[in-house]
Amino acid sequence: MGVSTVRVCAPGGRPVNLVAAEEEAFWTWAVVHTLRLFGVRIEELLELTHLSIRQYQRPNGEVIGLLVIAPSKTDRERVIPMSAELFHVIAQIIRRLTADRPTIRLLRRWDQAEKLLGEPMPLLFQRRHDSSCGPLNETIVMRLLRQVCNRIGQYDARFADLAFTAHDFRRLFATDLVNNGVPIHIGAVLLGHLSLQTTSGYVAVFNDEVVRHYQQFLDNRRRLRPDGEYRTPTSTEWSEFEQHFDTRKVELGDCGRPYASDCRHEHACIRCPVLRVNPRMIFRLEEIEIDLIARRARAEAEGWLGEIEGIDMTLRLLRQKQVEAVRLTGVPRTVDLGLPAVVPRSRQET
Repeated sequence: MGVSTVRVCAPGGRPVNLVAAEEEAFWTWAVVHTLRLFGVRIEELLELTHLSIRQYQRPNGEVIGLLVIAPSKTDRERVIPMSAELFHVIAQIIRRLTADRPTIRLLRRWDQAEKLLGEPMPLLFQRRHDSSCGPLNETIVMRLLRQVCNRIGQYDARFADLAFTAHDFRRLFATDLVNNGVPIHIGAVLLGHLSLQTTSGYVAVFNDEVVRHYQQFLDNRRRLRPDGEYRTPTSTEWSEFEQHFDTRKVELGDCGRPYASDCRHEHACIRCPVLRVNPRMIFRLEEIEIDLIARRARAEAEGWLGEIEGIDMTLRLLRQKQVEAVRLTGVPRTVDLGLPAVVPRSRQET
């Protein structure tokens, strides 16, 4: 478990346990960014396990990371493609949980809705507390969100007296889009393909009983949902699903609009909030900025006030994307999600 306590004196003489503070800071970061990028409900967040992560390889060789959200009585199962940023968050969680052990620790989680204790699972949202480990629960998540709001409020008056909940993140525009992910009848086909490719690999990492318990957990939840949600997609629907990942590629990066939706912003990508700029295209943003500044000078000389207003808006949004692209240059472009390698059948038999 490593060092459990390192105490220092904070300004004012208050003692601080640096190990505990770092642990809390990490899980606050992980919770906030997963909610922001994923748009899941708090109970869905806490049910995520290492086995929720899947990868789908397209015929052209492109690998798409997927997260599976288990169904419930009121909400259908969802299969959501992961953005590069969400990849990074999940990878950091897995690296942390496997830093001193080969696999993620198996823990039992109390299901508040169903009032039962689940089977041991490699839960992603678990943390150290003193000399033990335990899964995060709704009370802990709400406390972390409340505390981070209070800290921000000390420096930004707009956050003073605010209290964010996990559901507030679902109301944000970006996570609303993410939540409109792959329709489950297409996702069901994906999962059928993926289970054949990943089960043997996961068994190589986790005990076969763990994988079986996870699959049983999903099967039990799926029985609560209408059969029509898992219908077989038509060949046209499957073709459209494959093409979606090609049509979202634009000059500056990737369009994050949801599956089977049209562009809502008339292809004004610089202004679009769902444009994910490829850090390698920062030079192109700089070229566009120079051109916009020149156009603004011309508009100002000619007195085109309406043009100036539009250019100023575009410049503001472009500079926001520049800051985000520069930040992403510090994020590893290749991340290890801890997915096990698939064991060749010949090796399994020996």
